[in-house]
Amino acid sequence: MRDPAIARALRAIHADVRAGWTVAGLAGISGMSRSAFSDRFGALIGCAPIEYLARWRMALAKEALARGSKSLDRIAEEIGYESASAFSTAFRKRLGCPPGRFAREAAA
Repeated sequence: MRDPAIARALRAIHADVRAGWTVAGLAGISGMSRSAFSDRFGALIGCAPIEYLARWRMALAKEALARGSKSLDRIAEEIGYESASAFSTAFRKRLGCPPGRFAREAAA
């Protein structure tokens, strides 16, 4: 990444996806104000910081579900959701199917 400030935020997200990241927290890591950080992040990455975090979490979840070796509780915990129920709701909302069905279809 060519922008060191945004790269610091991305490294932080990828290093600890479970953290309760906020725009303010990521902006602090980047050494920027919230608004400047949000504007620059969006311009460079193509989405808002918290949207990026949600997409990254779902990418990790899809990978784990496709492998089929972890429970929903474990996946939820590893990617920063408080419960399997909260994770399932977010997964269904973003991907249009429940995580169990996604896992079954990936295994087939």
